[in-house]
Amino acid sequence: MPQFSGGPVQFMTYDDMEYKRGDGWFLSYTKIAGIIVVFIIGVVAAGFLGWYINSLPKKKPYEILDLQNDGIEDTDDVDESISPFIRPLKYRLELTPIIDMNGPSRLIGHVYIDFQVNDTISLNKLSLNVKNITVTSYKLSLLDLEENKKPLRKRRRRGTTDVINNVNQGNDTTSVSRTMCSIENDVVISLSENETLVYDENVTNSWENRSSDEEANVTLSNYALVSDTDKIDDSNVDEIIQFESVPPAVSPGNASSQIQITQYDIDADKEVHTIYLGSRIQQGIYLLEIEYDLLIDEHIFFIGSYNSSGEGKWLMGTKLKESGARCLFPVFDDTVNKSVISVSVARPKEMTVLSNMPLRSLRDTSDNSMVVDTFDDSLPISPHNLAFVMGHIEAMNTTFVGDTEVVATFWCESNRSSEEIYLFDKLNSVVVNLIDVFLTSYPYPKLDVVSLPPGIDENMGNPGLIALKQSLFYTSKKSPRVTKADALKVLINLVGQQWLDEFMNVNRTDAWIFESLLVYIQHVIVQQIDSSLDLSDSFITDVQLHVMEIDGYSISRPFHENANYHLWQSLNYEHAKGACLIRMLHGAIGDTDFRNGYKKLITRWKHNNTDITDFMNILAEEAMELPSGVSLQDTMNSWISQGGYPFITVIRNYEEESATIYQEQFALDRPFESISKFWHISLSYANNNSNWSSPATIWFPPEPKITLDGIGSNESWVLFNVNKTGFYRVHYDETNWMLLKLALTENHELFPPETRASLVDDVFSLAEIGLMKYDTAFEFIKYMQMKERHYLPWGAFMRHMFKLNRLLYETPVFTDFQEFIARFVSPLYSEVGSKLEEGSALTVTAVKLACAFDHSQCLDWSKNVSEVVNSIHEIVPSYIRDTFYCTIARYGTRREWNYFMERIKSTEDEEEKKRLLSSFACFQTPWILQFILNDILHEERFEEDEMSVILNAFSQNPAAAQVAFRFVRANWQEIAQRFLGSYKVLKSFVLSMMNGLTTEQDLQDLQMFRENNYDSMKGTRYAAALVEANGNFETTWLKHSLPQIESMLKEETKRFASP
Repeated sequence: MPQFSGGPVQFMTYDDMEYKRGDGWFLSYTKIAGIIVVFIIGVVAAGFLGWYINSLPKKKPYEILDLQNDGIEDTDDVDESISPFIRPLKYRLELTPIIDMNGPSRLIGHVYIDFQVNDTISLNKLSLNVKNITVTSYKLSLLDLEENKKPLRKRRRRGTTDVINNVNQGNDTTSVSRTMCSIENDVVISLSENETLVYDENVTNSWENRSSDEEANVTLSNYALVSDTDKIDDSNVDEIIQFESVPPAVSPGNASSQIQITQYDIDADKEVHTIYLGSRIQQGIYLLEIEYDLLIDEHIFFIGSYNSSGEGKWLMGTKLKESGARCLFPVFDDTVNKSVISVSVARPKEMTVLSNMPLRSLRDTSDNSMVVDTFDDSLPISPHNLAFVMGHIEAMNTTFVGDTEVVATFWCESNRSSEEIYLFDKLNSVVVNLIDVFLTSYPYPKLDVVSLPPGIDENMGNPGLIALKQSLFYTSKKSPRVTKADALKVLINLVGQQWLDEFMNVNRTDAWIFESLLVYIQHVIVQQIDSSLDLSDSFITDVQLHVMEIDGYSISRPFHENANYHLWQSLNYEHAKGACLIRMLHGAIGDTDFRNGYKKLITRWKHNNTDITDFMNILAEEAMELPSGVSLQDTMNSWISQGGYPFITVIRNYEEESATIYQEQFALDRPFESISKFWHISLSYANNNSNWSSPATIWFPPEPKITLDGIGSNESWVLFNVNKTGFYRVHYDETNWMLLKLALTENHELFPPETRASLVDDVFSLAEIGLMKYDTAFEFIKYMQMKERHYLPWGAFMRHMFKLNRLLYETPVFTDFQEFIARFVSPLYSEVGSKLEEGSALTVTAVKLACAFDHSQCLDWSKNVSEVVNSIHEIVPSYIRDTFYCTIARYGTRREWNYFMERIKSTEDEEEKKRLLSSFACFQTPWILQFILNDILHEERFEEDEMSVILNAFSQNPAAAQVAFRFVRANWQEIAQRFLGSYKVLKSFVLSMMNGLTTEQDLQDLQMFRENNYDSMKGTRYAAALVEANGNFETTWLKHSLPQIESMLKEETKRFASP
C-alpha cells in the first residue's frame, strides 16, 4: 500500500504489486536538469563546430572565380586616352647616352613635341605618359600656323626656359636650365643659344607616300626637317654638344606666344605627368619642350659586351616594344597616336649609331671628342617602334633589298674577320617572298641587320632596324640544317615586321592578327626559300600541337581585348594560337582571297590604326567563295569569343555511304563530360579516291551534329582535317580507324606527312581522354617503327611519349615503359642518331627520344662526351646541347652539379647559359632541386629571365615538379613579397608545380593553398587554375588509363621475352 507523508508524494512499495504506465510521462527535477545541461553543451558544441567549419578555406570552383579575367584589365581600368583632343604631329629627340659598363648608365634627353589641339573647348592642362623619367624643365609655346605655312626658310633663336612650380617637391620655384653631358668625362656643358632650324613644308623624301595624311588639317610633311648647314658655330661656348634638330620656336620678343606653366603633377602609378597651364589654350599648333634624364636599365635598353678580353667593345640599344615609349621620352598617348619622329644621338667618335631611318648628317663637337648623328624623319609610326643602337660595330656587307634600290647593310662587331653569312645570301629571297605575301613593296628606305653581343639572348625587330642573336647572325652554309632553319625563320619574322609593325599599337591583343600572321608565314615560306632544309610544314609540330596541349582544358580562355599592359609579354601563346586560327582561315577561304585581304588591310590602314573588326570586314569582302548563309565574321567570332577547341566524331553509315558528325569541346580535365560549346568549323575531308591538294569541304554550323551524304564506299577510308589545317581533333568509328590503319601499313606515303602527323596526334589525344584504348593507339602507329622516316609524325609521337613518361614516373611500370619506347625508337636512332653534323629535324627527334628513354647508345655517348670537358662545344652541336646537358643531369649528383655551376659562371654566352639553366630541373636528387629553388628565392645569383628559364623547366620533369609543388606552397608569401610586381617570375613559380600533382590529396592541398593565398595570387590565379586542371587530368588518367598501360606492357614484355 502506498504511504503518504507531508511534502512531495513518494511512492514506496512493499509488496509485489505491478504498476502500469498510463498516458503521459513523468520527469524528475534531476532529469530536467540533465536535459538542460546536455542542451547547453550541444549549443556550445554546435557553435564551435560552426566557427571551425567557417574558418576552413571555402573551395571556390575555378569556373566562378575571376580566372577568365585574371591578368586582364577590367573595362573600367583600361587606359583611356589621357589627351583625347591632342594630336601629336612630331617628336624631335636629342639623346645623349652615358654608358658605364661597370656601373649605372644614364641618358640625358631633350624632346620637342609639335602637337595640334582639336578641342572646340579650350584646355587648361596637358597630360603625357611618362615612366621612370626625371623631368628637369618644361616649356610651352604657341606656334604661328600661318608662319609655318610659308614656303620661306626661317631661322629663330631659342627662347628662354620657363620656370616650373613642382608641387611634388614643395612650393619652391626652381629654374632649370638646359644642360647636356659629355660621355667621356661627364662634364656638364651648356648648349649654344644660337641653334637654328631650317624647314620647308614642300620638302619630302622621294620614298615617302604621304597620301594617307592628306585629310589632316595640318599635314605631317610640314614637320619634315632638312638642313642646309654643315658646321656648327662654337664661338660662344668652348665645349658644345650641338644638335641640329632644334624646332621652330616663337620669337623671344613675342611674350604673348609663351604660355606659362604653373605646376605639374606626377602620378607614378598611372604613369602620367599632368602640366597645368597659366592660361587656357585654344585650337592651334603648339610646341612643348621637355628636358629630362633617366637611368638606363634592362627593361628599356639592352647593353652587352662583345668579348671578355678587356677591350671594352659593346653594344647598347632600345627595347621600347617591351617597355613602351613612355620609358624613353614623354609622349601623348603612346599606345594610340602615330607621329613623325626625328632622332639625334650624341656618341663617341669610335662608335656607330643606327636608327630606324637613314643617317642625314653628322657633326663633330667643338672638342672633336663627340659626334652628333641626326637621322631622317620617319614615316608616321607608333612611338614604341622607335629604335636606335650605339656601339662598336662596323658594316661588313651590303646588298639590295629584293628588286628595289633599298640598301640592306649587315653590321658586326668592330675588327671581326669577314665570315660567310648564310642569312646574307637569303635576304633577297626573304623579301621577295614577303612581297608576294603582302602584295606591296618594301615600306622603308633602308634596312640594317645587326649582330647582337653573345650576352643578349633575344631578337629584336623595328622599322628599318633589326637585331639578331649572334648564334643566328653567324649561321653559315655549313651549319646544321635545323640551325639554318631556325635562323631563316627568325629573319622572315623580323623582316615581315617591316610591313606590319605600324599596326601593332592600339589594342595590343588585337595585334595577334598581324603577329600571328608572321608566326604562320615564317613556317610556310621557309621551304620556298631553301628547299634543302626539307622542312615541309613544320608549323604542326613547332606550333599547333603545343598550342592544342595548352588550350586543351575546360577553363581555356578566349582571346580578350583588354590585355594588361604590364603583362602583354605573356601574349606569345595567344599569338601562337592566333597563327593556328589564321592558318585555318587561309585554308577555308583560299590563297587568293587570303592574300588580297591582307593587302587591302595593309594599304587601307597605312599609318593609321586598325582592329579585329576591320580585319574581318575586309576579309569578308574578299571571301567570295563562301557558301550561302556562312558569315566569315560569325565563323571567326566562334573561335575568338570562346576558349578551347572542338573534337569532331565521325560515325559512318556504311550501307548508305553517309556519316553523322558530332562536335563537342576537347577537355583533358573533364574527359567524361559533354561540354556544350560549339564552333563554326570548315571541315575538309578526303577518301582513297580524293586529290590531297583539293579536298572536299563542308561547313559545320555551331550545333551538336550534322549529316553528310556521299562520303565514300564501304571499302574506302574517310579522313577529316586534311593536313591538320583545322584547329580541332577527329575521332572515327572503329571500322574507319581500322581502314586507316590498314592503309598506313600498306603504304603510309599515300598520306601527306602533315596528315600522318595529325593521325598520330589524334589517336594519342583521344586515348588521353578515354575514347581510345592505348593498345589500339600503339597498334595504329606500329608501322612507324620500321617505315616512317619523316620528322613530322615522329615529332607528334615524341610529344605524346614525353607526356606519358611524366604520367608514369611514379608507377611500377615506369621502367618497363622506358624500355618499350627505347626498343621502338632504336631502329630510327641507329639510322640517323649519329648524323649530328647534318642536323636534320629527324636527327634531333631521334636523339631526344633515345636520350629521354635511356637508350644505351645515347647514354654511352653522353658519358663519353662529358669526360672531354673542354671539347663539348666542338663535339656537341648547339641545337642538341640541351638534350646532352639534361641527360648528364638526370644521373648526376654533387659532382655533376658542381660542374654545371662552374660552367654557368664561366660562360659569357647567354644562350649557352640558358641551356645549362634549363637542365637544372633534370636532376633527380631532391636536395639539389630544393637548393635551386632556395637559391632563386633568397639569392641574387640569377636575372629574372634566367629564373623563368629554370622554373619553366621544372614542370617538364616530374621529380622537379613535385619538389616545386611542396616548395611553392610552403614559401608562397615570401615568394609573392620578393617578386612583387614581377608577374613573369610569379607565374613561373606557380606553373613549376604543373605535373607535380598525382593524388586526390595533392588536389585538395592545391585548392586550400589557392584559397588561402587568393589575394596575393593576383596575376597568377589562372596559372594556378591550369595547374589544378592538369592535376584533375592526371588523377583521372591514373585511375582509368593506367590499368590499360600496365596490361599492354605486360603483354609486350611476354612477347619480347619469348624466343
